[in-house]
Amino acid sequence: MKGCDKYGRPTEGVDEVPVRPKEKQESLSQLVNMLQQANKREEELKEAVKFWSRKYHSLYQEYMALNYDNHCTDCQKKREITPKGGCIELCRECSKGRQTVLSLQHDLEKKDKQIRYWQDCYETALSERSEFPDTKLSQS
Repeated sequence: MKGCDKYGRPTEGVDEVPVRPKEKQESLSQLVNMLQQANKREEELKEAVKFWSRKYHSLYQEYMALNYDNHCTDCQKKREITPKGGCIELCRECSKGRQTVLSLQHDLEKKDKQIRYWQDCYETALSERSEFPDTKLSQS
């Protein structure tokens, strides 16, 4: 009777291993094919990573340019230190050409005056038209 030791080897005679050459060849070709497909997918993913990395960096550069356009280093530091939603006051050089809250309020007051003027003109024209329907509106 044949027996095996603790490692699974036969104690008597020769250990016979079945020969399967076709399966080995098929499995080897399948393994090579799978390896080639995996390498192809890896290359495609590397290209995608490069593409999206370039895209990210270009967008980040645009963001930084918009964030810090024409600001001196002091104003940039103020902007970095200020918490989100906070307000910073730009220096005189950085604020040139930009509208402030006061200038916008002043522009709004001017527009309100113009609106009132044209509303008065319209109401006056309506009242003249209703009082004297046969006459034409005065031209100034």
